Amino acid sequence: MHFFCPYCETNQTKLSKDSYSKKLIRALKHPEPQTVIWAANILGKLKLEDALPSLEELIKSNTDPFILVAAAKVFCKIGERNQLNRLKELLKNDVNSFLIKDVLNKCK
Repeated sequence: MHFFCPYCETNQTKLSKDSYSKKLIRALKHPEPQTVIWAANILGKLKLEDALPSLEELIKSNTDPFILVAAAKVFCKIGERNQLNRLKELLKNDVNSFLIKDVLNKCK
């Protein structure tokens, strides 16, 4: 029996051997926005440093403000203080957004 995601049609049976953290990191590329946000929030709670490169890629490639805010919050939570400048660089095009400004101010 196979289980498929109703949004992206990925065969979930093939993922059963992956670790929970690997599944969460993979979920950052899911086409359904709420799944991406949930995965990012869980990664933040778990403080999985392995997620930082995927979060950075998500911030670089996404324009959805809610996904950007979730990814930025998690980046702040997981990353070291010295990575704040990297986050600011990644979000430089979105700095005018009050949501992004709020995240960056709280990240300090």
